Amino acid sequence: MEHSEISFDLVGSSLGEDIFSDQGILLLKKGITLNETHVLLLQNYRFGQQVIVEKKGSSVKPKVKSPTKEPYENCLSLVKDTFSHLVQMDDSKVPQLIKQFNHLVDMSMNDVSILALVQTEFQKQDYLYQHSMNVGIFAAIIGKKLGYTKKECKLLATMGLFHDIGMLQVNPSILEKNEPLLDEEYTEVKKHTQYGPDLLRMVKGLDELVIKAAKSHHERVDGSGYPLGNHDKNPSYFIQIVAVADCFNAMSMKQYGQRKTPFESVYELVSMAQANQLNPAVVIPFVQYIMRQHLFEEVTLSNGQKAEIIFIHDNEPHQPLLKLDNEEYIDLRKEYSLKISY
Repeated sequence: MEHSEISFDLVGSSLGEDIFSDQGILLLKKGITLNETHVLLLQNYRFGQQVIVEKKGSSVKPKVKSPTKEPYENCLSLVKDTFSHLVQMDDSKVPQLIKQFNHLVDMSMNDVSILALVQTEFQKQDYLYQHSMNVGIFAAIIGKKLGYTKKECKLLATMGLFHDIGMLQVNPSILEKNEPLLDEEYTEVKKHTQYGPDLLRMVKGLDELVIKAAKSHHERVDGSGYPLGNHDKNPSYFIQIVAVADCFNAMSMKQYGQRKTPFESVYELVSMAQANQLNPAVVIPFVQYIMRQHLFEEVTLSNGQKAEIIFIHDNEPHQPLLKLDNEEYIDLRKEYSLKISY
């Protein structure tokens, strides 16, 4: 145990004493592992003083092997097989896929390394299948963050899994491109929102929201999306969740052109929310989740400086508090010209 100055360096340390308010109310109990909120509380009640802690070994997060990796890869094979059968008007494998995917989603929602797993390099021919799985996983994670039931999260997962099924009927030569699409190619790609619902309507027992998600996941809150545009300015909340998951993963994997870093994707999500294209009530909790996966990581700022993410603000999670190499702190909420590059 040692006496330490109260700063965000204490995050992850074990508190060595009980902390009481001026009225004698127990605020923090000895032995708890300090997080950012605890440090703020200590700063309020012990300003200018020291506190007894057992220091952590290092603030750098160790690399964790994802326990979801093998189930993810196994499910990917089943997705390919099931989607192939669906195009042949055979839905016999859908129940098995949904069951196995639900198990994968359960694991993913408790796997702190899932974000790194789903953002690894992908084989070009596997893009659609991995994208579909990732959107399902992210949609369920958002649902959990928003307080939905396990059953509702599984529905969101299924909506995400099948949202892009119509892509299988788009001209394959377009999907194999590595560069940005021409206007006429983009027009063809947009037809997947017509093809998808037609395929899914033949699947017995499928929730109607799964079919609607295949049609409307590109609709935007401000009416700027497709296929209905201004005629569908209020897509269902669940479809808005799938839309956010779809946008983030599409940016991160980037089938056409240069893929974005997780931070670039976060900034673009927030920008779309600020422009009323995506629902901020969905985007902000998801951005909180994404940014918290990078807590205590070293990052590079747009000015070339190295820094460590040490605190994620609830309302502005894309603008965290950082610790620079020179032991100074910088709050990106106050430094508008700076962003995290990678």
